Amino acid sequence: MSYEAVSWAMAQQVGRSSTKFVLVAMAHCVNAESGDMVCWPSAKHLAEITGQDVKTIETSVVRLREAGWIVDTGTRRGMTGQVIVYRLNTTKNGGVNEPEQLPQISAKTPKNGAVDAPPNSPVFPDNSPVFPVELPRFSHVTPPKTGDGIRKEQGKEQGRNKEKSACASMPGVPDQLFSDYMAVRKAKKAGPLTATAINGLIREAEKAGKTLEEAVTICCERGWQSLKAEWLTDRQAPRAIQQSQPTRHSGLSSMNYSAGVNADGTFA
Repeated sequence: MSYEAVSWAMAQQVGRSSTKFVLVAMAHCVNAESGDMVCWPSAKHLAEITGQDVKTIETSVVRLREAGWIVDTGTRRGMTGQVIVYRLNTTKNGGVNEPEQLPQISAKTPKNGAVDAPPNSPVFPDNSPVFPVELPRFSHVTPPKTGDGIRKEQGKEQGRNKEKSACASMPGVPDQLFSDYMAVRKAKKAGPLTATAINGLIREAEKAGKTLEEAVTICCERGWQSLKAEWLTDRQAPRAIQQSQPTRHSGLSSMNYSAGVNADGTFA
């Protein structure tokens, strides 16, 4: 290995890291004792020490040769006698072209062990694609208090309080009778007993000539959730008609009336 050759290769501005790595590997193969800056590593050997594939090695060799960094001496060595002997084109050997004047690799190259054309390298865009930001499922922002739902809950609570105050008691009605009446209303699914419903019950009881306690008792006995004065008058009318009709007698009594019987029991 020639430290002079390696130092020279490391200082060159080749332009491609893969191509410069191949140049440094070739300089590593130069025999320091000969002093002629020549080397003849095979493409397989360069691939082993650089970790690159053979096609990449051959392409880099073509670039170095056409740019003037290495020169084909025309000598062939190796077991097959086909390995090209290259000379590093250092300043002592005539120098190389400037990086700005490097020629482009031709698609058609001489058949000297290199590839005919460089492989197509992938082209990556400068700007990476921008993916949409995934929005969080749960918002950490506390929404303003708009009061939605508060009025409804307050209305329900007020309704419960009104129902409790209306159902606590009924004026003039014993507690047990009031409890029985509430049980009847619950079985009928009548809803809450409000102050308006109690006032209506009192009004209908007065129409029917009943007290509130009597009206509630009738509702409990007949399973009514409320009371109408007509219901009581309609039921009392047939009884009054029955009582006003004369009693019919059968048998001997009717015969006695037809024959004429005196008050003392003697026949007229």
